[in-house]
Amino acid sequence: MSTRRVFGAVLVFVAAGLAVAATFLSAYSVQVVVNSRTLRYEASAWAVERNDFRDILLLRPLEFGEPAVGAALVMALAAVLAFRVPAMRVGSLLGAGVLLGAAWSAVSQVQGVVEGLGEIDSPVPVAVEQGDGVTLLIVAAGVAVVSAVLHQELPRAVASETGEGVVIHQIDDEADDTDTPPYGYPVIVEPKSD
Repeated sequence: MSTRRVFGAVLVFVAAGLAVAATFLSAYSVQVVVNSRTLRYEASAWAVERNDFRDILLLRPLEFGEPAVGAALVMALAAVLAFRVPAMRVGSLLGAGVLLGAAWSAVSQVQGVVEGLGEIDSPVPVAVEQGDGVTLLIVAAGVAVVSAVLHQELPRAVASETGEGVVIHQIDDEADDTDTPPYGYPVIVEPKSD
């Protein structure tokens, strides 16, 4: 087993750990300051951590926890089983793809919240910020793609033979009896009978 593939397997575990950790951090937050009072909403991938709006704004947590943890499990299992069954390395590519899709979905959902709150005609400014959970999920997806590629068995480069230079084989137009015929067997030519 090559060092590159072992390093890729270790990075698969790092990406899986980052993905699981990202689900427990804050995904996004909304903050409004009204009469020197700060109202704040924070949500992770699993639950609402703080909601001072009490259903005034219809906000909900981002739902990227299940695909992120599922991708992390697939990647970790692929890294462990790849030592026995080399075909299982494809699982790290599959997990990286699911993790990349979950990150894309989380960023799209945060942008949707920003656009949705921008459409509300509010007399006070509404601040929406992406949390550390989404940022860590993007990092985990990037590490997962790199680790999945390193974990695969790529074709080896063929070393070119260094010879004495260019070799040219020339075939004469005229047949010569002294030349060795193909495959080293002489061709028997019978005289023509008229």
